[in-house]
Parts: sequence; C-alpha cells; structure tokens
Amino acid sequence: MGKRILIIDDDPDVVVFLSTLLQDHGYQTLEAADGQEGLEITKAERPDLILMDLMMPQKSGISLLSELRQDEKLKNIPIVM
Repeated sequence: MGKRILIIDDDPDVVVFLSTLLQDHGYQTLEAADGQEGLEITKAERPDLILMDLMMPQKSGISLLSELRQDEKLKNIPIVM
C-alpha cells in the first residue's frame, strides 16, 4: 500500500485532479472539503503528507496549519500549501 496523502481543498475539481494524479502514481488519497473536515481526518488517519488550500470555509489553511503545528502527535506531518 502506498503512502497516504490528505488533500484538503474546497474546489472539487482540484481534489479530483490531485487524487487521480496521485493514485495513478501509487499513493492512497484521503479527501476533505474544508479545514475542519481536514483536521478531523488528520486526527483519525494520520496521513503521511497533507496538500491543502489556503482559503477554505469553516477553517482556513493558515488556521489549520497553526492548529496542527501545536499538536504534538500531528506537528511533524509535512504540509504543502
């Protein structure tokens, strides 16, 4: 099983594009439509990498990044914004 990558973006076209591209290269993808859902999935699934948008409803990328970096269990997950 490939590494797990969480894609957090409120644009469904971006999520589909990135998921397809990553799955074609052997990665398992997880998807969230906003920052709050992304936080919940991150806590539950502990992905190997997070790709996220900056501007999202519920919780912005900056807010989510700040929260993840303060959590001892999640702070070392690499994030690309």
